[in-house]
Amino acid sequence: MRSTNTKRWLSVLLCLALGLACSVIHTGIAFGESQSPATSDSSPGLAIDPFDNRDGIATILYNNPNGLPTSEANAIAQTSEGFIWIGGYSGLIRYDGNNFERIDSTTGVASVVSLFVDSRDRLWVGTNDSGVAVMERGEFRFFSKGEGLGSASVRAIVEDAVGNVYAATTKGIAVVNEDMELRVLDDARLSGAYISSLRMGAGGLLYGLTRDGSVFIIDEGRVIAYYTADDIGVSDINAILPDLENPGYAYFGTAGSEVYHGMLSNLREADVYDISPLGYVKSLEMFDDQLWIMADNGIGAIVDGKVRQFVDAPLNNSIEHAMVDYEGNLWFASSRQGVMKVVANQFFDLYKRYDLPSVVVNTTCRWNDLLLIGTDDGLSVLDDDGQAAQLPLEAVRTASGAAFSADTQDAREDAAFSDLTQMLADARIRSIVRDDEGNLWFSTYGAYGLVRYDGKEAVCFTIEDGMPSDRVRTALQLSDGTMGVACTGGAVIIDGDKVRRVYGQEDGIENLEILTIAETSNGELVLGTDGDGIYIVGEGEARHLGVSDGLASEVVLRVKPSVSRDFLWIVTSNSIAYMNARSIDEDSARSELPVTTVRKFPYPNNFDLYENSAGKVWVLASNGIYVVSADELLANEEIDPVYYGADNGLTVLATANSYSELTDEGDLYVAGSTGVVRVDIEKPFEDGSEV
Repeated sequence: MRSTNTKRWLSVLLCLALGLACSVIHTGIAFGESQSPATSDSSPGLAIDPFDNRDGIATILYNNPNGLPTSEANAIAQTSEGFIWIGGYSGLIRYDGNNFERIDSTTGVASVVSLFVDSRDRLWVGTNDSGVAVMERGEFRFFSKGEGLGSASVRAIVEDAVGNVYAATTKGIAVVNEDMELRVLDDARLSGAYISSLRMGAGGLLYGLTRDGSVFIIDEGRVIAYYTADDIGVSDINAILPDLENPGYAYFGTAGSEVYHGMLSNLREADVYDISPLGYVKSLEMFDDQLWIMADNGIGAIVDGKVRQFVDAPLNNSIEHAMVDYEGNLWFASSRQGVMKVVANQFFDLYKRYDLPSVVVNTTCRWNDLLLIGTDDGLSVLDDDGQAAQLPLEAVRTASGAAFSADTQDAREDAAFSDLTQMLADARIRSIVRDDEGNLWFSTYGAYGLVRYDGKEAVCFTIEDGMPSDRVRTALQLSDGTMGVACTGGAVIIDGDKVRRVYGQEDGIENLEILTIAETSNGELVLGTDGDGIYIVGEGEARHLGVSDGLASEVVLRVKPSVSRDFLWIVTSNSIAYMNARSIDEDSARSELPVTTVRKFPYPNNFDLYENSAGKVWVLASNGIYVVSADELLANEEIDPVYYGADNGLTVLATANSYSELTDEGDLYVAGSTGVVRVDIEKPFEDGSEV
């Protein structure tokens, strides 16, 4: 054994000597010219690209107003069961993916400044004034000055290759072996030193940093190298990260705006990266061949030899530490602002991306490479670059053929519009839909009623043209090419420029506030009302479906056909349901309920749903989006949806009674309460939470 140790010592010393002789002479270079930092295969993998794909990520800030029971975090770590542990001056906090729980301070754990998870999945907790605690199977064991620590303030914790745990304190280093026996590292240079950092390096070596800028190496419990700031040639080193591919090399962050990469013995001959405007490096980490820099005024990384700053992040002050969780998400801890999670995000927030002011959106529609957005204050039109566009208007008339003017609508002084957005500037637009001929249909609340637009001319269907009211909810192209319209006053059939039919009280419809319209396989209309269930109309008197027919609520927000099956989905004010899409026969309805309510869907306040080609149903709810297979809903037993909310990138929540565009390619443009978010519902991704 002694011979083996001697050989290992000689190997280490030889490596250090060779490293010194081969140091790269490359001082003061521009940051775009240097080599990419080296890394090892053990570098954690990222599920995100925060620099070149900013639209594909989302940042979530956790602080006192947002779930975290504090607004400061000094350290962060993850144990194998998936818990995220956060250490702050308020104590130790556990996050299970949904809730933050502060560990009771009666355990003795308070004012946490460092965290470490060892090879046995034990959580080590370094405190500011109570020593170090190790948690195993929910129980804490403490080591403090009474057990031999030089100081009860533990600034860093690390494990060596054989399972010894090192606790760096403000007065020397203590070592706890596998038998949980503590001893003090006996070295005169460190016994009274403030140790600010300890990190594992290549070959099982430990690299440490003192508060005065001295750097040292520990091997098998002994200090084998020690360099003062004068020896190194840099006086303000504040963070260290060993280069795992090159023994003897490390990355050094300064109290200024520099990061060095070189041999410990002489940083005068090292690579230098100018990281400004970042300054005062708090810590360094290597993730996916990227050297991440946590600084006093922000976050950055060295990627392919270039310094990149993580801009527009909600966390930008006193960034202490970073980690990558088992799903590849980035986490950052700030001693002033809390914790930030950066996740892969397939939800593209158009309003955030194009810096548009927040607004409640009622409807979205894609048309000729444009995105049309309807709100309570009119129409917005965006191109693919987010620039506002116009819809040219050559003429405006009523469906009966009259020119649209102040004589036909008292609410308008002049109809000489050259742009449709100008015409609809003050209109409350509830929905926008396309027909097969490429016409747009705008359902408005106000003087214009229902507006058809073909790219040049706007035709208004108003009360004077046979509409039952000017409060129009939505329109739907029917199988015979006509348009079915849901509005206050009943349901309307429009053929060309004519209001051909109005379904109302004379047809047996008692509640004329129609919220939604669909069509059965044999051409009957299914009308969802605001408080009186569903009416099915065709030839003869309307048939009614209510609570006694299986509905859980008679406020029916949406009825729409399934993509792959011959039935209709139903969204009510408190449930999801379905029914046969063929005509409902009264005799068969007596033997079994025509409507089946999904009894175990986990959330009641849903607005709409969209089914993709793979049979996955995306349910837009007031608190996010739920994704579940249609088979699970139809089985009406246990349901295990995937949930998307703020934690996994959904920055916009759907607006109640809104109409969102789903393109043939699978892009869903969610009309939200603060803007519009786009997601491809055909593209599988599981960065969600199980409910």
